Amino acid sequence: MTDFPLPLDGGCFCGQIRYRVDQAPLFTMACHCTDCQQMSASAFSLGMAVPAAGFALLSDVAPRVLDKQAESGATSTRYVCPACATWTHTTTTGAPNTVIVRPSSLDDMGWVRPIAEIFTRSAHSWARLATPFRYDAEFEDPAPIVEAFAHSNIRPTAPSK
Repeated sequence: MTDFPLPLDGGCFCGQIRYRVDQAPLFTMACHCTDCQQMSASAFSLGMAVPAAGFALLSDVAPRVLDKQAESGATSTRYVCPACATWTHTTTTGAPNTVIVRPSSLDDMGWVRPIAEIFTRSAHSWARLATPFRYDAEFEDPAPIVEAFAHSNIRPTAPSK
């Protein structure tokens, strides 16, 4: 995808953790699983899948690591600021070449909207979104979501600083 303005910068609430995304996101999603509901203290979490090679931590401060075995059997690793506990990104052994950035930690997240929802079986009835892709649990093949996102108009208007 060549029309995606990059880089995207972000970080935690207190500023100790900073990161940069310099490859276009693969897709955006909302996750309604009960783990994400707990971690975000909300009805769902937002995620932006990016190639792992396009994600870099810029800070000298290491995030705190929180591991949990997912329903799929993969280990999900959540990264949070050790000072303010902002959840900035997630990796999983099930998709080792992908980082799920938490778009709420982007410097400019006004453009973000999910193209897919996962774990809708756990969704609160009032929190369902109008997305073109919905899955009761995890999706097995992200290709249709990646393709739809690449051809969508979900884009920032200018690169972040």
